[in-house]
Amino acid sequence: MNLASARVVLRPRSQGELLDLAALWCFTADRRLYGALAAAVLGPSLALCVALRWLGGWGWSEVWALAVALACVTQGVFTVATSMAMFERGVSARAVLRAYLRRLPAYVGALVITRAILAIAALSVVLTPAAWARVAFVHEAALLEGSAPIDAGQRAWRLGRDRGVAVMLLLGGMALAAAVGVIAAELIGHGIVEFVLQLGRPLGSLFEDGGSLYALIGFHAAIPYLAVARFFGYVDERTRGDGWDIQLRFMALAADARTPEGTT
Repeated sequence: MNLASARVVLRPRSQGELLDLAALWCFTADRRLYGALAAAVLGPSLALCVALRWLGGWGWSEVWALAVALACVTQGVFTVATSMAMFERGVSARAVLRAYLRRLPAYVGALVITRAILAIAALSVVLTPAAWARVAFVHEAALLEGSAPIDAGQRAWRLGRDRGVAVMLLLGGMALAAAVGVIAAELIGHGIVEFVLQLGRPLGSLFEDGGSLYALIGFHAAIPYLAVARFFGYVDERTRGDGWDIQLRFMALAADARTPEGTT
């Protein structure tokens, strides 16, 4: 990894800046790449949820549980994509999927371990936010650092330990963004189908039934943003902890020192 080739400035950022940067990245960087990956992994996830709801007779609570579980796994694709696209241009969807699939067994193992930790912490509501912050970066530890499942959990714990409050604020902002995406999709979908097309509510209602096709679409659409925001949070922690910004300054000074006088 060549820090000097990073496509964003490596410096400590506030949580608001990280969320803004993630939104800017999603709208401007490699949209073709992210679109191809969304079609490859989010399309099947959405189709499965829809099929189990309308063909399998699943209740909305079961469908949402499945959607969240699938999101935990599928967002890893966008974590890998962002880590590659941050340091090089022209990244292919095939290269991203290949790198992701190589790490998938360890990634799933790390997710199982950390979700078990969250389930235990959920027995005490007070501990849940802190535990969530401690395991937030398990995706990056497993996929990007090549850690084994247990090691990835321990690595994530260390990353989230020193600045737990900041990580909790970032996670809260991500959760709010996901909620906004779900509600916005719900309102837009109903506005078109119920009021413009005058077809009523054949696809469910989030506020009356607990879910709808529109809400599922909004949830899946938010997954790439969540992965990108958390990845930039991880980069921020590494920048602070490993001094990436300082390393870049020394690299720039060294480059200036090697430049002959009079050279432009």
